[in-house]
Amino acid sequence: MRRPDCCGISKGQADMRLWKALVFAMLGIVLLLLLPLAIKGLNQGKTANSDKPNIIIILADDLGYGDIGGYYAGKAVTPNLNTLAHEGMLFTDFHSNGPMCSPTRAALLTGRYQNRMGIETALPGQWEQLGKGAIMGISSPENIREKSIAAYLREAGYATGFFGKWHLGNHPDANPVHYGFDEFRGLTSGCGDYFSKLDRFGYQDWWYNENLEFQEGYTTDVITENGIEFIKKNKEKPFFVYLAHLGVHFPWQRPEDGVLEIRREGEEFTSNYPGPGSKLGPHTPEKVPDVLSEMIESLDVNVGRLMQFLKKEGLDKNTIVFFTADNGQYLNYQDDVWPNVGSNGILRGEKSDLYEGGHRVPAIAWWPGKIAPLSVSHHTFMTFDLLPTFLDILHISSPLENHPNRLDGISMLPVWINSEDLMPQRTLFWRTPGHKAVRKGPWKLLQTREGANSELYHLVQDISESNNLIDVHPEMLDVLTSELTVWEKEIDDK
Repeated sequence: MRRPDCCGISKGQADMRLWKALVFAMLGIVLLLLLPLAIKGLNQGKTANSDKPNIIIILADDLGYGDIGGYYAGKAVTPNLNTLAHEGMLFTDFHSNGPMCSPTRAALLTGRYQNRMGIETALPGQWEQLGKGAIMGISSPENIREKSIAAYLREAGYATGFFGKWHLGNHPDANPVHYGFDEFRGLTSGCGDYFSKLDRFGYQDWWYNENLEFQEGYTTDVITENGIEFIKKNKEKPFFVYLAHLGVHFPWQRPEDGVLEIRREGEEFTSNYPGPGSKLGPHTPEKVPDVLSEMIESLDVNVGRLMQFLKKEGLDKNTIVFFTADNGQYLNYQDDVWPNVGSNGILRGEKSDLYEGGHRVPAIAWWPGKIAPLSVSHHTFMTFDLLPTFLDILHISSPLENHPNRLDGISMLPVWINSEDLMPQRTLFWRTPGHKAVRKGPWKLLQTREGANSELYHLVQDISESNNLIDVHPEMLDVLTSELTVWEKEIDDK
């Protein structure tokens, strides 16, 4: 028998322990060398995850305050939007910058009053008639090109995609790719058939960047699919996706309706009756409310598809989703011809009005880990507050007060992060070709464009704008009229 050495182990065991010690020492050295790289990688990941969240805006078209289910109590069944609200923040006092399509879209992209760009109503859509109604895009009357959300975010390293309804100019120079978007698929005009992709004048209006390129399918589905495909291609870097849905603007078409027979009647599809070629769709007036509900439910399904995709890809924890609408809903269209359309709930007025029904709209913000679930905000915000919010999140400085592109909106971030935060009081303004309005705290003044026929409402006590207090509070008339006058002079004098 071999005698053990003085330490009680054999020479072979000692050699083995020596080799193990050398191996562990080498591993330790390797780990020490790799540790700085690992820390750097973690820090880079932390920066990407916390400082540059992905951003998605979903803009519905003509969606009223009383159209969707859940809190807003609409008859449409909207489980996906309800879930988005449950998991994020629902807004009760959010407003579109205008009661029509183009003004709100201009304000959303620029963070500025659309009136600075001379856009106060829906822009014409004759894209092929370049000498007639071919708007040159979101530029000021002095031809100062406005800087968009996409341009700011692209400079910050984002991939930027726009999918859906542009309605901010149909001249080639007004194309979204000239305003910071890497990719555009959609229509440039205000509305069109959901299947054939023809505009209301019977012209093709579905683009891939600067070229006409038809895509088959129901527009609401196609817009979502394009957005998802863009994210798939760009998910390795932060992305900004703007899904500007045509839904639920007329023509009122359900996903199962299929292509309308295209028939021109003079300059435009102006039929006031249902049938092939009507710009309003194939359904009789009494069926429109139910058709509209189905369109809203299709929009909701597509919100669900997008959210499922984000969660499946593991992108949900680092993505902001903001859902809202460009203006309120039609309650009727051409009065007795189309007497019932949608709902703005308890609000007075409809699309194109400056009563609350024209511009107080549904809104939901979703950002896991930042916005607490089941949050509700009663703060007054507007569409042009989105851009300042994103700049705040990314620590990007806003243009200075005297800059030609200075912002009019404010950041919502303090409320997103802490729903109880108080915001500084500000005065807000709306102006259309026929009317104007001013809001300060709970007080709202409406006038004709010439300043006549004043109406004054206290919205906290009278959200339905049914009790005109103009004779009861003349002091508020003076205050609000004065502020409106100053704002108009600034806007018009430039």
